[in-house]
Amino acid sequence: MRKPSKVTMMKKCDKLAKEIVFLRDGHCVTCPLWIKIKGDKHRPSQVMQPGHYITRGSKSVRWYLRNVYQQCSTCNFIHELHPEVMAQYVKGVLGDRGFEELVFDGNQSMPSIHTWQLEVIYKQFEVILKDLQHDS
Repeated sequence: MRKPSKVTMMKKCDKLAKEIVFLRDGHCVTCPLWIKIKGDKHRPSQVMQPGHYITRGSKSVRWYLRNVYQQCSTCNFIHELHPEVMAQYVKGVLGDRGFEELVFDGNQSMPSIHTWQLEVIYKQFEVILKDLQHDS
C-alpha cells in the first residue's frame, strides 16, 4: 500500500485537530468576550471553525493544540483585524508564561515539515481524540 502524501497528511492532521478542538471547547471561545465588548452588535455565526491564535501558516505551531481554539466564523474573521481578544482568551488559558512560550514558538522558522513528522502528529492526535471521546 502506498504511503499518503505530505499534503494528504497535512489535511488529515488539520481534520483531527479540528475534531479535538471542537470536542474540547464545545463552543466559540471568543464570542463571550466580544459580547462583553460589543453587546447586541456582535453577530455570532452558527458556522464553527478551528481558529488559530498564531496563523496556521506558521508551521511551527500549526498543530499545537494550545494555539487552536473553536471559533465561530464571525470571531475567526474579526481575529484577523483585532487579535487582542483572542490573545486575552489564550492568555487566560495558558497563563502569561505559556502565552509567551507560544508566541516565541510561533516566531521560530521551521524548515519544511516531513511526512513522517506529520504521521507522528496524526498518531498523537488519534490518541487525544480517543481520550476526549471516552471522557465525553
